[in-house]
Amino acid sequence: MLKWILTFTFFLSTFVYASENNVRTNALPHTVALTFDDGPSPIYTPQVLAILKKYHVKATFFVVGANAKKYPELLKQINEDGHVIASHSQTHPLLTKLSTPSLQHEVSTPVIIIENTIGKKPKCLRYPFGASNEKVRAMIRTYGMQPVSMGFNSFDYERRGVNPLTTWVLQNAHSGQVILLHDGYDHKEQTVQALPAIIEGIQKKGLGFSTICG
Repeated sequence: MLKWILTFTFFLSTFVYASENNVRTNALPHTVALTFDDGPSPIYTPQVLAILKKYHVKATFFVVGANAKKYPELLKQINEDGHVIASHSQTHPLLTKLSTPSLQHEVSTPVIIIENTIGKKPKCLRYPFGASNEKVRAMIRTYGMQPVSMGFNSFDYERRGVNPLTTWVLQNAHSGQVILLHDGYDHKEQTVQALPAIIEGIQKKGLGFSTICG
């Protein structure tokens, strides 16, 4: 029986690994991908969505399962606006420090929440704090998702000011880049305030926008 289980697990992992190759985790050529972590937030997510709609930009939202469960209408709005929804774990812990049962809970629970809310499973999980190891990545793949790193870190959570944030992002924006921003938890006012200038600046560089994990 144990041999059968191990064989089936290997087959499942192999199948999932093969299927995840179809999931794009980089922005398309001549575009950048705006991504937002930690939401949804009843304060900041609606503001971000309004700005994206104004500029006709689609983005990717890596949501925390606990927040998605708490604010399902916001999750639905993100989806209805045509953005991609992916996972950022259930409670945003350091996944590399968890026991196997806790890691399984953090990876699997958001899949259920997201699918029950919008009718689609997330195709990626971005590990919190950019921390992963093979155990974490294997667990993510077991649940049919592609592990995703943070990409280019805007450091918007450091709240160094709207202008420094905008300048930092625009100086480093280039074709194919994935840009990490945040719409969840506290004190994301500067991210919201900087977003229009970031979008306009990227457009002035001759770049468009694409999503990942869709």
